[in-house]
Amino acid sequence: MFSSETIHKLFRVYEEFSKRSCLERSELSESLVEFLISKDLIYLGLGGEVCIKSLVNLALELLSLGYDVESISKLLNWKYFEELVSNHLTLSGYHVIRNLRFGLRRYEVDVVGIEESSEVGLVIDCKHWSPNYSKRGRLTRIASDHRVKVEELSARCGYVLKDYKVLTKAKYLIPVIVTLTDSLSGYVNGSFIVPILRFKDFVSNVMYYVDLLSGRSGMVLNSCYVQVKH
Repeated sequence: MFSSETIHKLFRVYEEFSKRSCLERSELSESLVEFLISKDLIYLGLGGEVCIKSLVNLALELLSLGYDVESISKLLNWKYFEELVSNHLTLSGYHVIRNLRFGLRRYEVDVVGIEESSEVGLVIDCKHWSPNYSKRGRLTRIASDHRVKVEELSARCGYVLKDYKVLTKAKYLIPVIVTLTDSLSGYVNGSFIVPILRFKDFVSNVMYYVDLLSGRSGMVLNSCYVQVKH
């Protein structure tokens, strides 16, 4: 178990990696280098420098060690967070769409992941960069708004099928908000709120959580779904 002093030093390393992708090895203690290598968070450059693989993965490690979420979130670029969510969906066998725009009001969702065998589409907004998103009241309003967006996507998906035919493979669309904080989670106002540390488990067991927390009401029937005949 790391001491609070060591965890703080790890945060300082995270802070430096948020400014530049590689550090001189002399800037890190050998124990921290060994820890970062053991977690597959860094690689060594040709000149011996230490380079970060993913700032988000280091952020998640700090979160798991109990470091302050607000301090961590201030240094995260939103693209890193969306990339982490997208990469995990891809590794889990999902087709992924990034930054999908649709509807008369020009709605946008950050990530859509579609898994053909289950005929499920996860429609995801990533809320991470602002400490205000950790406030329960604001998250509940965001959950309601996101549900409306997903229903709009179902109603008007025909307008984007030319570019995203994979949408026809999802019978159900599930509204999901992925957060950095764990101040609120579960099925809230028509959307699933999933802290990033629990996202992997949620993706692996999505239908279990739908049945457990919401039943059919947790899913939006996709009007563009086309059943494949076998």
